[in-house]
Amino acid sequence: MNGVPVARILGFEIRLPISWLFIVAIVAVTVHDRLADVQTGVEPQVGWIVGLLGGLGYLASVIVHELAHAVVARRDGATASVLVIQFIGSPAAVDVVGTTPRAEAAAALAGPLASLVIALACSALAVVAFVAAASVPASDVFVIVAALNLILAGVSIVPAFPLDGARLVRAVAWARTRSQRSGTRIAGLVGRYAGRVAMVGGLGILLAGETVGGILLGLVGWFLMSSARSVDRWLILDELVQGMSVGEAMEKELETIAPQLTLDTFAGRVLDGTVTPILPVVRDDVLLGIVGLTQLRAVAVRNWASTRTEDVMIGKPDMPTAEPEDRLTDALERLRQSHLDGMAVLDGGVLRGVLTRRSIAALLHARAEGRGQAL
Repeated sequence: MNGVPVARILGFEIRLPISWLFIVAIVAVTVHDRLADVQTGVEPQVGWIVGLLGGLGYLASVIVHELAHAVVARRDGATASVLVIQFIGSPAAVDVVGTTPRAEAAAALAGPLASLVIALACSALAVVAFVAAASVPASDVFVIVAALNLILAGVSIVPAFPLDGARLVRAVAWARTRSQRSGTRIAGLVGRYAGRVAMVGGLGILLAGETVGGILLGLVGWFLMSSARSVDRWLILDELVQGMSVGEAMEKELETIAPQLTLDTFAGRVLDGTVTPILPVVRDDVLLGIVGLTQLRAVAVRNWASTRTEDVMIGKPDMPTAEPEDRLTDALERLRQSHLDGMAVLDGGVLRGVLTRRSIAALLHARAEGRGQAL
């Protein structure tokens, strides 16, 4: 699972990618240099402290942004309990959909509104710190956090996946067409045009002499257009899995391993694809957990011989499972939320197979070829 767990808030496990160390450092350096240019006489250590607090304040703000999304989605029935916090929040996956257009819109708007509230609150605190307390450094910190949250709210509402604005467009189109698939298709189309506008704008800025800004905006446009193409692929995949069950997609030929085995006895075969991407860990015919590619790659090869399976396996309650008759769409959502390579398939507590990303991809490609579609 991506990120390092740092806290549990409102029932959600908060995970931070290592990249946040660089993000906070970049904010600190940028603010320090900016203060040195704008406010003469500022002690260097004060500039570093202001920059560091500004970066940490932005990190806390992004966590609040994502919690707002998650809390609203949980009220709609979402079961995700882990939040991986990225630089601009956790970009919305196209297959994360509310149960109704109203629920979709509420979940989409929750994050940007939270960022806007934080920006307004920090702006007020900046004024209070400057006027009442006459504290310029404290005021600077609040101004920085306010500005970053305004940027976050503005970027999030851009109507293109994977940003929140695309979910809002989908909600509106869904409500008007009474079709969630049509709403998604329209959101993808709007995102494609948003990408084109960004690319044209980047070209204009580039011709005006702003090389860095033009290139950056052009890259954003290219990214948004690529995301729009991924929406088209998702629509094809979503159509293919309709009506399919887990039993049709699971791998039935599998090996099981004991919890006391060391990783060197099987890791090589998992990594080269000789066996399934995940292996069930079993003792006395009882499923204890699973070990997959992600867990094996997290352990250095030199430590395989001294690391037991039970030390790295994913066990209950973090281990997702499915039943053969479950809808494949539901199992895919559980698999996406788990960030794992697969899940065990149980029939009345008896292990029947494993559902993996590999087995799903193979089935969907076969079904697409049968229909003459390209994935």
